[in-house]
Amino acid sequence: MISEKKHRPNAPLNQFVDFIWIGQAPELNIESNHYAPLFTELIFNYGDIFQVEGQNIESFKSKFVHQIISGLKTEPFKTKVSGTYNCVGFILKPFCYSYLIDKLGTQDFEHLSEIIYESLFDCKTPNFIKLESHLVNLFSKHQMNSNLIKYEEYISKKNIHNGVIKDFNLSIDISQKTFTQKFKEHYKITPNQYFKLKKINKAIQLIQNNKTYNLTQVGLSSGFYDQSHFIKTFKKFCGYSPKKYLKSNQR
Repeated sequence: MISEKKHRPNAPLNQFVDFIWIGQAPELNIESNHYAPLFTELIFNYGDIFQVEGQNIESFKSKFVHQIISGLKTEPFKTKVSGTYNCVGFILKPFCYSYLIDKLGTQDFEHLSEIIYESLFDCKTPNFIKLESHLVNLFSKHQMNSNLIKYEEYISKKNIHNGVIKDFNLSIDISQKTFTQKFKEHYKITPNQYFKLKKINKAIQLIQNNKTYNLTQVGLSSGFYDQSHFIKTFKKFCGYSPKKYLKSNQR
């Protein structure tokens, strides 16, 4: 039987971490396919085998813990768990990948892995307050580029349409090439790929919220004005068509 817990952190940590999850089971053997999500995930595995396969994934194994960081992707990915399942995961803002990747395998992360174990496993009740205070210190030195913040806010407030990226490029004081390079450095994908990923995740949310939703309307509501382009993009990011995803969601 799998034991799972979730915790949403308070400010200021919630600027970086959406939620923390704990998963435990004495024995678990499972392989799963996942669509490309709109977040970065950091995992500390204290159990046996936990593998993640796909784009923008890095890992480091020590005797004590297996550290895994999974960034944004433009295609589906796989996870495999085998044996004792004992993990903690952090669902992070997309831009956290570039900041944390440099800390993978360092003394900072080894110390963090000890704090996680002491706070969440080696106690009767998980102590998220202790863990949060340590994580705040970890992120306190991280400063996001102002143009990247502006881009995120811009496409979140605007209706999703094909001209939004061009409109944004006219509103900043650096070249499109420089902005794209800076964006890829933090997000690991281009602004245009991120824009498509955001539209696909909106389509998935619409399908999940309404199991009888018309797929043509889903495409339109997600910013796709061409149904064939919607189907092609959805399949690239998710590994299957919108119709197949809708049927699996209805089941």
